[in-house]
Amino acid sequence: MQIRVPETISLKQGETRMFTFPSRYGDLQGFVIRYRDALHAYENKCLHWPIPLDFGDGEFYYEKIDRIVCKNHGAEYDPATGICDAGPCQGEALTRFPVILDGGDALVTVPEPE
Repeated sequence: MQIRVPETISLKQGETRMFTFPSRYGDLQGFVIRYRDALHAYENKCLHWPIPLDFGDGEFYYEKIDRIVCKNHGAEYDPATGICDAGPCQGEALTRFPVILDGGDALVTVPEPE
């Protein structure tokens, strides 16, 4: 299933756009981030505890350390790969979704709900 995330072409380094997608558990959240001139899409779920990485503000990237950071536990993730390289879930990776640019929007492919 593809989810259209509008106006992602205008994102600057580290900026994000959130989206929701259906699952068998109800709607879940994801986000698209621009990092080094590419778009990446991830599920908004910490690997340490299954809670959102942000506090609902859609801010994930911290330029000072060049990482996506879980505001709850401080886990740090590589924006290009989603791999946790510091914190309680070191070595694990965020759930990543394929993303392509379609005009000015991103098309994110998420799993079909069961």
